[in-house]
Amino acid sequence: MTRHRIGLTSLAALAATALLAGCSGGASTDAVGSGDENTFTYALITPGAAGDGGFIDSAIAGTQLAEAELGVTGRVVEAESVSQQEGVIRSTVATQPNIIIAPGLDPDSLLAVANENPNQLFGVPSDIFVDELPENVQAFSINVHESSFLGGFVAGSMTQTKKVGAVLGIDNPGLNQFYYGYKQGVLAACPDCTVTPSYLNGEFSDPSVGQEAALALYQGGNDIVFGVAGLSGQGVFTAATQEGAYAIGVDSNQDGNAPGAVIVSVVKRVDQTTYNLIEAAMNDQFESGFVAAGMAEGVTGLSWTDGSTVFQDEGPEELAGMVPDLVTEVEGLQQQILEGELEICDALNDPTSDACASVGLTG
Repeated sequence: MTRHRIGLTSLAALAATALLAGCSGGASTDAVGSGDENTFTYALITPGAAGDGGFIDSAIAGTQLAEAELGVTGRVVEAESVSQQEGVIRSTVATQPNIIIAPGLDPDSLLAVANENPNQLFGVPSDIFVDELPENVQAFSINVHESSFLGGFVAGSMTQTKKVGAVLGIDNPGLNQFYYGYKQGVLAACPDCTVTPSYLNGEFSDPSVGQEAALALYQGGNDIVFGVAGLSGQGVFTAATQEGAYAIGVDSNQDGNAPGAVIVSVVKRVDQTTYNLIEAAMNDQFESGFVAAGMAEGVTGLSWTDGSTVFQDEGPEELAGMVPDLVTEVEGLQQQILEGELEICDALNDPTSDACASVGLTG
């Protein structure tokens, strides 16, 4: 797989993650391309409803910022199941938007429609696990292992039981890039800690499933759990609050989802990559292929780095008091990573590395 690394446009602030007016359970009958023919239009197709507190909300925020800053127009279309997605994509193509943004959709469905419609641009703001892309598709590969290491270091520094866990939507290389980076970070801070994963067999849209998995971890002595499971991850926060325990958020800044229970979030800035795809297409700078980006390009990091002080303000005094010193330690570790002094396990792109072997990932 060929991947290219580019710098990303810095965004002044995250847009609000409210629903756009055009959301629906399938393709809307309103044509995206209608209206002023000189207006650049987009359609965002999501694999679920807004309100996941994760990458869907983040992608919507990116489109809203593009509307505000670039003057584009568009809407969100929900494709609630894999079986529905191909039909929704085809219906959306028929409305002739300038670009279709497609985060998290079934790759077979997306590429089948893209191949049949070579004049329609498609942008994938976060990860599509295929070897090749058609000429009309650009996809970002956001590498999260480094920022997950930092989140794990925080968890390893704050755990009182020396047992921490992670709830993940599925056991695959993409989500394991979060998990093994996190595990390495935990062990860097607490070498005698144990890290236990719980996989949800592909269930990303049911908070009750995430809650049940997290409760099992908390009741087994894990006092901090990393939730990497889309909407199901919201159940981790519910369980943390119920058990008087703690969680690490993911994708968006989720610190405020359960104030005082969510310590920090490993942010994956799909809002930025969504914005960049729209901007590139609008300016005739769209290039097909893979674009690799990570902490060096500013698309991953911790919510603390964005200025979040929710846990410091609302967490228990003993743990909240650790935040200022940990912020300084995390900044130092981040600099070591960026300068190549600290290698982090990348379970997606380099699973056979020494760093991955050190955390128990083989092949």
